[in-house]
Amino acid sequence: MKTIKIPCPGYEVVADWYETDDTKNIILFLIGWTSNRAKYKPLIEALQAITGYSALVFDYSGHGDSPFDIGETRPAQQFLEVICVFDQLKARHPDAAISIVGTNYGGFLATQLTKYRQFDKLALRVPAIYKPSDFYTLNKDIDREWTNKVFRKDVEALAKHPLLARASSFKGRTLVVVHENDELVPKETTDAFIKAFGAETYLAKGFTHDFDPVSKSPEQIKEYQAAIGHFLAAH
Repeated sequence: MKTIKIPCPGYEVVADWYETDDTKNIILFLIGWTSNRAKYKPLIEALQAITGYSALVFDYSGHGDSPFDIGETRPAQQFLEVICVFDQLKARHPDAAISIVGTNYGGFLATQLTKYRQFDKLALRVPAIYKPSDFYTLNKDIDREWTNKVFRKDVEALAKHPLLARASSFKGRTLVVVHENDELVPKETTDAFIKAFGAETYLAKGFTHDFDPVSKSPEQIKEYQAAIGHFLAAH
């Protein structure tokens, strides 16, 4: 693993590059809200063992080792970082098939990306969604409690959400990973993503929102990792 810095307009974000012998297939990981790239090392290494693919994961602004205070950033800024990272990854590996694994907030940003870039496969782990205007709102001003408890359960609002309307433009395969007992991303939200993408699904039975390997058996963890890895490796 090699730590690198990737330029964005006026600053850099910090990333980890996990290179294997296969740089024709690359997984780009988009992390969850308030997470950091280091937390993804076990999953990245497990998926590499299954697929053999190279991988890149980075810290958004306000996360991990990247600059700025998280509350003073906006989802739109972090989405611009996703665009910058994706484009530079593609420029360095123009013939590579890039797949994206987006976790929670990363799933929200990955879904935004389907409108602007084409890539191979999309794996959404408990993908988050916010009201449309929150995309341009300072993160400190987003009412996340209301979003979690009210908005993400509003089936009618989700059906009309412009983010999910973009899903039809994505030509690759999609997997939605559902955590059975998720307290932050309810069934109404994951159902909306599954419907919008016509996605394949994997239900992680007994899992709450946070992926906590300490509370899960080795068999549960292995099955979870295998579901994503085999999806990514399939042709």
